[in-house]
Amino acid sequence: MSEQSSHAHLTSAALTGKTERWNTQARLLLFALFALGLALRVTHLSAEGFGDDEVHKWLAVNRYLAGDFGGDDVEHPMLMKWLISLCLLIGRPLGWAPETITRLPNAVAGGVTVLVIAQLGRRLFGNTVGLVAAALSSVCCTLIGYQRVAKEDTLLGLFIMLLCWTLAEAKAAADDAAGIAGSGPDGSSRLRDQRRAELFGALSLAGMLASKYFAWHVLLAPIFVLSIRRQSSFRVPLARWLQLGAIAFAAWVCVNWSPFLPSTWVYFKSYTSGQQTVHGSLFFMGRIFHNLVEYGWNGTPPWFYLVFTAVKLAPGTFLLALVGLGIAFFQRQAAHKLLFSWMGVWFFIHSLSGSKWGRFYVSVLPAFLLLAAFAAVLLAEKFARGSQSGTRFWAALGALVLVSVGGEAQATITHAPHERLYISALGGGDVNVDWYFPHCDYFDAGFREAVQYVSAHAEPNAELSTEIDWPAKLYAGWAGRDDLLQTLDRRGRACRAGRVCYVVVQTGRWYFLNQDAVANLSKKTPWHVEQIRGHDVVKVYRLEPGESPFPDENPLTPAPGVGTPR
Repeated sequence: MSEQSSHAHLTSAALTGKTERWNTQARLLLFALFALGLALRVTHLSAEGFGDDEVHKWLAVNRYLAGDFGGDDVEHPMLMKWLISLCLLIGRPLGWAPETITRLPNAVAGGVTVLVIAQLGRRLFGNTVGLVAAALSSVCCTLIGYQRVAKEDTLLGLFIMLLCWTLAEAKAAADDAAGIAGSGPDGSSRLRDQRRAELFGALSLAGMLASKYFAWHVLLAPIFVLSIRRQSSFRVPLARWLQLGAIAFAAWVCVNWSPFLPSTWVYFKSYTSGQQTVHGSLFFMGRIFHNLVEYGWNGTPPWFYLVFTAVKLAPGTFLLALVGLGIAFFQRQAAHKLLFSWMGVWFFIHSLSGSKWGRFYVSVLPAFLLLAAFAAVLLAEKFARGSQSGTRFWAALGALVLVSVGGEAQATITHAPHERLYISALGGGDVNVDWYFPHCDYFDAGFREAVQYVSAHAEPNAELSTEIDWPAKLYAGWAGRDDLLQTLDRRGRACRAGRVCYVVVQTGRWYFLNQDAVANLSKKTPWHVEQIRGHDVVKVYRLEPGESPFPDENPLTPAPGVGTPR
């Protein structure tokens, strides 16, 4: 490999010229990576029971198919629920598990992420970087784990990448057109390319907002355009911004019209005022924090996602991403500024917010994979500098890929189907999974099995007190135990009905509201325990009538309205 050709991937960081095409070998490799990534995401989707958030998706899509578009999940947009509805229509006659039906759209979108990150990486840094980034995304343990749950962040991340891709193509076309202005049809063709890319960018924006109401991601586009003003002739006049905004709004309304229903306004009023909040806190690194937006830096700490990055990526991937980030800050070409715009908006908003969840990270994690791939190729180039053959380059790149991609693949294989439980060696390993982000990582895994066990052994008309009453009600009902009284584990509410009471304690679902009960129950021997990978994830305690999970609570005082459904 000549030095000139070996640096071809770096010159693309200026985002000029048309994107280099994939050759046949690259296409075959990319297809294999896509197939691998898809298989890892769709296999055994029902291995874990519904998380609390997922149950509401399942209930919502059943209402959708009955013509009811209201309900209790309208704080989330409609796109994901449309996709789940389609899977329900297909999968129900085939006997698919409800968990599989609900999670399948995200799993497929996760597979598509492999293709999109390859296209984006190719546009930013060349074909080799695109393929390495695709390899990382196809086997990335944390990315796979969080793309296997039915939350909107996978779709949001996919559309953010599509928006970045269209911005990069629009910038390249604009500069090409300016450079060859007056040269006839070529200039006109590139101007058409620019406008086409801008149009697809507007549609990507509509997809983002139809996936999740995180409107601040809209800032990504103008921040990028402004950041490259001195390097580029790419300009978007105000009239064009307004036109593209109108197109995005029209496309968004076609997919997502529930915000215009009066019932949605009523629900949003109660949601924004906190009336829909059940827990409001989060266990992170051995402590409980307030986890509501309004707490700001006094809520879950701003370094939450920095820790998440350090311990949830394989060590090789994390170190390469740091190297790539440092090189990008040093070079600051247009491609780097696009990634900075993406990551800057994301980290600024999410660090300021007092509400943080591990699943949010899915929409920014691909940026770290792109930086890791960029660093791997650049380091291989440095190692092979002066060599007249490509042997040294490919040997060095192969070694770096083995460390990063191989590390991610090993983590994925050894943790499947519970990929979210991976903690890297830099974070002390899996022994610390209960200390870092147990609420986010377990995502209620093991709860289904615990409820099924209670349903099979509990006395008639017993009480079941949990932190997630909707999944408890669903799984108990499917087990034929509608007689079980469902309550939340709250002081004055749990075990107040004078019945045998089964209290479920989940690792990670420790809050200010239940910490006294968890501490009190920990002194007792659990009646039943569910384990995953050797960790106690769900403990069930059997309490006699009148006995309370909370210390110093009057056992003779029943809770008013106990057992009333939410």
